[in-house]
Amino acid sequence: MKLAFYGVSCCGKDTLINTLLTSGLFNKYEHPRGSMELKKIALQSYGQEFNNLSEEQKKDVRKIFIKQLEQKENIFVDGHYCFPEKNGFRIAFTQDDLELYDIFFYVKTDADDIKKRIALSEKNQKFTHLTTSDIVEWQTKEVSELRDACFKVHKEFIVIDTDFDHLIPFISHLMNNFEEYNSFSQAKHLVQIIPEKCNKIALFDCDRTIIREDSGNLFFEKNAIDLEPVKKIFDGDCYSQYQFYKYKQLYASFTEIPEPHLFHLNNDIMDALKELRQKGYMIVGVTSGIGAVWKKIDGYYAIFDKLISNDSVQGLIIADFTKGYIAQILADRGKYVFACGDSLADIYMLESSSCGVIYAPQKIRSSVASYLNNHLQTKIKQFAFNSIKYENIGECHGL
Repeated sequence: MKLAFYGVSCCGKDTLINTLLTSGLFNKYEHPRGSMELKKIALQSYGQEFNNLSEEQKKDVRKIFIKQLEQKENIFVDGHYCFPEKNGFRIAFTQDDLELYDIFFYVKTDADDIKKRIALSEKNQKFTHLTTSDIVEWQTKEVSELRDACFKVHKEFIVIDTDFDHLIPFISHLMNNFEEYNSFSQAKHLVQIIPEKCNKIALFDCDRTIIREDSGNLFFEKNAIDLEPVKKIFDGDCYSQYQFYKYKQLYASFTEIPEPHLFHLNNDIMDALKELRQKGYMIVGVTSGIGAVWKKIDGYYAIFDKLISNDSVQGLIIADFTKGYIAQILADRGKYVFACGDSLADIYMLESSSCGVIYAPQKIRSSVASYLNNHLQTKIKQFAFNSIKYENIGECHGL
């Protein structure tokens, strides 16, 4: 397999790859160093340092590097999506990069730590003027645009940290079971629960959409566990497979499930759901939350016709891409798909549906607002009845 590790300068890509290579789990892999190889090819082809080449020459050098990598079977490669410049960002990422790699990992590190490392790095002195906010903006742009690019071509995009105790077993498991556990394959498996004869499907996110609460919070409290580690996992509103893998590790041994009557339904959403059912839609819950909790909630309230959730026995992880591909596969099969959710984890599900509606239960989510502001061509709408409104998107007046 060909794995790409992206991230801003000094985020720890080299350290991470070296740790993977010395772990004993990836003995067949090698690490062609991107910057070193580009420098070598530039000198061989043009007799100049890579940074002194014209943009066209740099493109040629990158193409040569890509062709070299195509001949290799198992590689870890570090890469850059873009670089900050005086008037914005210069994109280094190419279509060739997108087509080459099987999995894209994005190493997201604390911006203050990155700033300190840049100050000590001789080769990165050109970035010492960047503030912590500048680095956050750099990371945000890279994550957002890489995530969009990968989703469109069914390439896995996973935001990671350098928590090696969790990261190494996660990457090993994913690589060893990739054909079965990549997001698109899981989505193809999951949609099999929906009868082929069903032509109208309504997909609903669960936590904070169907119910007012995040059911996981009460689940953790019920098992006397602090919520701070949970907040840390999803810091920055990242909802890829790795975040939900770590989340599952936290609650794997929990035995106490809160009673369903402790959760409160969002009445406006339930009214919309009822109207959709009357119009012949199959109602499907799609949750990245805790499967055992949601099975109990659904059993109590009788909300869904079908429920798609994480499953520890089958190893299913319902992440942001999984949700999106479920909607995409159904739409591609000619189904009319209505979808509703409240967070960035639901965005691709909403965008891939025939009609996707964002719901703001108690407040505007800044990450969703940022997405909508940067995707002015979005087809996502919002309920007219929702008193809390996002800017720059239309309203859904009827179902």
